[in-house]
Amino acid sequence: MLPQGFLGTRADVLMDLVVVSFAVVLPALFVSWRKARTGEFGVHKRVQVTLFAVLAVAVLLFEVDLRMSGGIFELTRESVYAGTLLLNGSIWFHVALSISTSVVWIWLVIVSLRRFPSPPAPAAFSTTHRRVGRVGMIGMGLTGITGIELYVLGFLF
Repeated sequence: MLPQGFLGTRADVLMDLVVVSFAVVLPALFVSWRKARTGEFGVHKRVQVTLFAVLAVAVLLFEVDLRMSGGIFELTRESVYAGTLLLNGSIWFHVALSISTSVVWIWLVIVSLRRFPSPPAPAAFSTTHRRVGRVGMIGMGLTGITGIELYVLGFLF
């Protein structure tokens, strides 16, 4: 079990770090998108690959923390919403959204690294990349919002 977090809730330090990280990740995704829109494809690629690597490590640590702690339902058992449709629905919706967003992003990064030239430049895959990337960005934004909602319901109240 990890030490108590720094945000003043029942969450441990890793949960707090994950919540705070969305304050960095979401703006970084937006900056990366803007760089691609202005033709700075190399910067876009570096930001995306860096975010991908950092988030892969963060998710791995987060999953280890969840397993060591007995799972999300165990961690949120002291919430006034524990066992309710509101909290349980929030958990399951967030999990489904985060898994589907992860699948989209993993696929997009792997395929993009294979199909775009080096240095990166527009190619035949650009239209698909743009569409799938938009889905991934929306998914990441919604994952952040539902994660914060889950944090508030599960650890603040």
